[in-house]
Amino acid sequence: MKKFLPLVSALALAFLLFVSLGSECESIVGGAPTNLNVVAATDTTVKITWSAPAEGTPDKYIVYFKAVNAGSFEIVANNITTTEFVHNPGGKTGTYKVASLFGSQEYQSLTTVSTVPIATSALTVAELNAAGNSGYGWDRTSGTGATYSMTQAANAALVDFYITDFQTTTYSIASPDLGPSDPGNVVPTGSWRVNAIAGPLASDQNPLPAHNPSVYFNYQDITQTPFLAAIYTQDGYYTLTKLDGFNPGQKTYQVSGWFQLVKGLRLIQH
Repeated sequence: MKKFLPLVSALALAFLLFVSLGSECESIVGGAPTNLNVVAATDTTVKITWSAPAEGTPDKYIVYFKAVNAGSFEIVANNITTTEFVHNPGGKTGTYKVASLFGSQEYQSLTTVSTVPIATSALTVAELNAAGNSGYGWDRTSGTGATYSMTQAANAALVDFYITDFQTTTYSIASPDLGPSDPGNVVPTGSWRVNAIAGPLASDQNPLPAHNPSVYFNYQDITQTPFLAAIYTQDGYYTLTKLDGFNPGQKTYQVSGWFQLVKGLRLIQH
């Protein structure tokens, strides 16, 4: 019997070691990706980037996309082993999230990133020589639009277009840098933005026209209402403007706007 005891002890030790290792394996956990970001890969595709979980390197990443007005997220990539992915959304905008996969366990990011343009409800914008603000511009951080007076040089860095009749009978949407030479003669000299305008557009949901000198000009005559105009800003953003509700007595339009916060991306579906 004495010779059998070491074998029993060895088996017991092996069993305890197996249990211990099993417990350690069961205690290994993963984590979710962090620091999600989205930029334009091209003017119609996006690149999503993220940071690896602090808990370690996952087996792979899964990228989810929920198109604007869609009911749920769908998987657009499920075998990513790097921390970036380029997505062609086929003209759609939407929201992205990323998950990491450790074994069979999925950990989804706590934050999302979006390409849905920021909408600003209709604001009253007046013709340059009428009563009221004739300038309109978007905040580059929030994406919201606001109206501004074109008679103050301090507003030059805030305005993306203004409305004028150039002292004729036709109303136009114009780049701010035309203000100081406008025959309305109320815009002071200043560092007004040099923006480009295309229109009228056929749809407010399709990707905006790619910036091209043969399509975008420093002003466009407002030939109909509603009038849809794409604006490519001096600092490289795409925006959509809708002019409607013309009041001939007040010389005003009701202006709605959509600002694409992803610089250089011309997707505008909303």
